[in-house]
Order: sequence, then structure tokens, then C-alpha cells
Amino acid sequence: MSDVGFFALLGLLGVCAVLWWRLGAAVQRAEHLQGRLDGTRRELDASRARLNVLQGQATALADVLFDPLLVVNVSTAQHTVIALNAAAAACFKLDAFAAQGRTVMQVTRHHEIDSLVSDLAKGVEQTEMQIMIEDSTFRMRGACLGEGNQRLVVVALQDISELLRLARARRDMVANFSHDLRTPLSSIKLLIESLQMNLGRSPERDRKLLGKLAGEADSLHHMTQELIDLSMIESGRAIMRLVPVRAAEVIDSALKIMETQFDQKRLRVVRSAPADLWLLADPDQVRRVLTNLLHNAVKFTPMEGQITCEVHPVEDYLQISVTDTGTGIPPHERARIFERFYQVDSARTGGAGSANRGGTGLGLAISKHIVEAHGGKIWAEAGLPPTGARLCFTLPRADAPAAQAAPNKTAAPQHT
Repeated sequence: MSDVGFFALLGLLGVCAVLWWRLGAAVQRAEHLQGRLDGTRRELDASRARLNVLQGQATALADVLFDPLLVVNVSTAQHTVIALNAAAAACFKLDAFAAQGRTVMQVTRHHEIDSLVSDLAKGVEQTEMQIMIEDSTFRMRGACLGEGNQRLVVVALQDISELLRLARARRDMVANFSHDLRTPLSSIKLLIESLQMNLGRSPERDRKLLGKLAGEADSLHHMTQELIDLSMIESGRAIMRLVPVRAAEVIDSALKIMETQFDQKRLRVVRSAPADLWLLADPDQVRRVLTNLLHNAVKFTPMEGQITCEVHPVEDYLQISVTDTGTGIPPHERARIFERFYQVDSARTGGAGSANRGGTGLGLAISKHIVEAHGGKIWAEAGLPPTGARLCFTLPRADAPAAQAAPNKTAAPQHT
């Protein structure tokens, strides 16, 4: 081999060595980059997993809220909903996933919510607002989060229908109770003034005035006692002594208490109570419920009308009803008559007038709590057409004690 060929081969080997070295370096760099890429991919996967966990936690947290919640993307001209919780989906009657990507108007169908989102997107500060969604009242609040092209508006709705109802009930309670207090207090004041002016001039007249004064004092005592009783029942401090008792005996004792009031209006009373039906109840408390219902029936039944008291079994319960031939209760008022301080005569139509005024509006509320404390329920329904009302309640049924035997399996209606 010539010198030229040798040096040419040597040069070629040198070039190959350099290329081999550079290739090795390139492979090392590629392996290093691949390692970094794998590390970045692992970090990305871990970040994605953490993000999914956070999204799941946020979704779960939003779904356990009772209040509807909307998240709206306001970075574009079309304000689209990107998330809403289960309460919002139920409120607007939409599937949570189907609602994503739709506009606020398409999801909510309420201009007030769309207007609030638009104002918040423009940077306008908004205070709380109230809106009506179907028959419910909601308090609406919102906030804008983020900057630039990454802005979100969060809207929260709080159902305040029950709070408003309780506020109205509280105002009605104060107004009704103030009126009920004013009447006996005014009478007591006038009676005392009459006694002061004419004391000793006519002993017979003084005795009548004192009798009226005692009656008004009894009314005040009855009113305050009902407040105390209702407070104890609602707080669970009233003791219910549940024992087997014959339903007919409790009904008869309540009817006997009301005999004087029946006679004053010459009412016909029909009683239907099989002797073999037994209650698991506190006899005194059930008698109180029946007396309240009968008193309510007497108040709204015209002279020479009829009141019917019946009992019959319904599965594991006994249903007791008191039906009158009075002016009836409108359907939309039947649930309210069991509210505290709700005057029953305001629910009766036909112009009952002042003749039917009286009572504290607590009797039916107390009855409701007593019945529910026994595990039963109480309600009002229409009586016999064309007028009248029927108040019903259920109590747990009991087996007759071994030492007791029902004299008759059936009992015909009794009339008084």
C-alpha cells in the first residue's frame, strides 16, 4: 500500500471515530432527554391525577350543598355554563352534564340571573337580589374570579321560602297574640273601673262584675297555660304515658266535657265508636286533642247543627274524625289551621263574623304536636257537602289487654 493510500485510510478511520464519538454523545443526550421527558410525563400524569381528585372533591363538595351553584365562563362573548351542582340541576330541571356548554339563559331561563352574570363580567358590583323560581323565593349572590381571558363567574342561590314563611308566621303570631291579650285586658280594666266607681252600692251588681272579672282572668290564665304547654310539647319535655285504652272511652269522656257547649247551641251529636278498638296512647292528652277538635267544631257549627265523631281502624292505626256542618275550610287553608296562633275563623268562609271570635289559635297547634308525639298525623279535609269540615287524626292501635274483653264487636252510632 502506498503512503497516500495509508494516510487516506487513516483519515477515514479518524473521521469514523469522530462520527462515532458524536453519535454516542447524541445518543446520550437523547437518552437524557428521554429520561427528562419520561419524568415530565410522570409529573404530568401525577398532576392530572391530583387535578382529577381536586375536581372530584370540588364536585362532591358542591353536590352536598343544598343551595344551587353555577360556574359560568365569561371569557368569551357567549357566557356558557361550565359546571353546576346537583341542587342547581334539580332547580332548573336539567341534567348536570347536558347543561355544560350551554348559555346561562338556556340553562336557567331567567333574565335576572343572566343579567347578574353580565354585570359581574363587566366589573359591576352587585348586592344580593331576590328572584322567584316557580313558587320558591331565592336569594341570589355572585362573584367574578380570575383576570384577562381566564375569568369565571360563580352564582349561588339560596332558597329562603321557608324563612319568609316563618317571618310572616312570626308577624302574624305577634299580631294575633296582641289582639287576644288586648280583649281580656280591656275587659278587666273596664270591670275594675266600674267596681271602683260603684263599689258597695249594689252587692248583686258587684258580684256579677266580680264574676265577669274572674272569667276574664281565667281566659288570661288559659292563654298563658296553652303557651306553656305548647312550649313544653315542642321542646320534648312533655311526658306521654302510653297505655292501652279503649277508644270509645276516650271519646265519651271528651263528649261529656263538651256537653254544656252542645246544649247551648242545641247541637245533635253522633258518635260511632266500636267498643273493641283500643289505642296505645296517653288518655289525658288524646282527650285534650278531641276536646280541641270538638270545641273548634262547636264554634263554627250553626244552631241546631250536627257534629259527628267516628273512629275506625286503618292498618296499624285508628283514625278518629270530628265532622261538623259549619262553614267549611277552603282547601288552600287546611294545612295552615294547625300553625300556632293561626285563628281558625280566618280560614272559614261565609262571614262568620265576631260571633265566632275567641281562642288563642293554639288549640289545634297543641293537638298537632300531641298527635305527632304519639307517632300519628293530623289533617283537615272537606266535610259532608255542601258545607262542613272534617278534622282527622291517627294514633297507634293496641291489642286489648288480656283482662279486658270487648262487650260488643260492633257498636251502632249513638245520638245525643
